[in-house]
Amino acid sequence: MAIMLSTPLQLFPAVRIMENGLFQSSGKYSNQVKWKKNSFRTLTVFGCALIAWMGAADLDKFVSLIGSMACVPLCFCYPAMLHYRAIAKTARQKFLDICLFLFGCFAAVYTSYQTLVMLINSPNTPGSSQPPKFGNCVVP
Repeated sequence: MAIMLSTPLQLFPAVRIMENGLFQSSGKYSNQVKWKKNSFRTLTVFGCALIAWMGAADLDKFVSLIGSMACVPLCFCYPAMLHYRAIAKTARQKFLDICLFLFGCFAAVYTSYQTLVMLINSPNTPGSSQPPKFGNCVVP
């Protein structure tokens, strides 16, 4: 129950960023814009729920894919880019920043590729990579 009630808190920053790119006005004075934003938020929540439901059997691979695409650049690429722009003065420092950035890009592409291969080649046996069925809850 607590996880369901915390979903708006988790989605708010991402939805706000996407809304700023999609909608020019806030919807404060226009009911049409307000309802477009409400529809967008609803579709976002249902989209996230659908992704969670479809990927429930392969949650480990889904988390690996997110980590490959988001966490590897966060660990290697972004710090190197920030250091290059803000602090690096010598050619050696800039060279090392570029090397670290390229390593991070390579690692992100490689780990994403490996995860996608695992997702594609996962067996389609029941309970392995099939989405969960409704009404199959087992009460202990």
